[in-house]
Amino acid sequence: MRPNRSAILGLCALVCVPSIAIAAGGTPPAIEPKVGEVLESACSLLSSADSLSYHAEITFDSVLPSLVKLQYAGAMDVEIQRPNRLAISYQSDLGAKKVWYNGKTVTILDPAHNVYATYDAPDTIDAMLKQANEEKNLTIPLSGFDVSDPCAKVHGAVIRSKYVGLNDAAGVDSDHLAFVQKEGNWQLWVEHGKKALPRKIVITYPQLPTQPQWEAVLSKWTFDQTFPKGTFEPKIPSGAIKTSFVEMKKEEAK
Repeated sequence: MRPNRSAILGLCALVCVPSIAIAAGGTPPAIEPKVGEVLESACSLLSSADSLSYHAEITFDSVLPSLVKLQYAGAMDVEIQRPNRLAISYQSDLGAKKVWYNGKTVTILDPAHNVYATYDAPDTIDAMLKQANEEKNLTIPLSGFDVSDPCAKVHGAVIRSKYVGLNDAAGVDSDHLAFVQKEGNWQLWVEHGKKALPRKIVITYPQLPTQPQWEAVLSKWTFDQTFPKGTFEPKIPSGAIKTSFVEMKKEEAK
């Protein structure tokens, strides 16, 4: 049977995982002073850059109906030009996606099935990501690092926090932070010292069977570079079939 091309991209065009901020609002967060200090250093570094890029090595659990937990892997490269340019290349054991945002439109390509979709978007990365989540039901991994103020939603979502200590993250001495939120718990490792680069994030879902996790190890951080012309423009391969999010929503509802 031929796959239904209208539903290939699906409502979760990448992989359905939360960003660094899972929820917003609620009571004032209980963020320890040391945790707040490390967070602010990292957020300040990310916010101050006009452009940046990073690489993420990702592992994530998938729980079968039998409650057997499987682990898959993926990799993602992100390029950001503030205030309104974003390019993402994502590939995992379960598929691949490419995303381009040029300040006017968002285009998502599924290379394996040679289909793509495009929709009009607001003129800032922050507004585009909000629209993607609220109107398109799209969750972009690690998007909490891509917004203009990464700490804003964290402060509105954290219930409890803890400074764990100085620990290793992929060979880098890092300040290890732990957080509790309504939908899940997460840990963040931030490079110790002046750089304050996020090096690792682990998200755990304690309310789900077998408590699955999603993890990303971050590397290849670069700041204030000049991207080649066309970096943020869609590169659609010959013969690719264009679909629409309206069509995909109809198919998902069947």
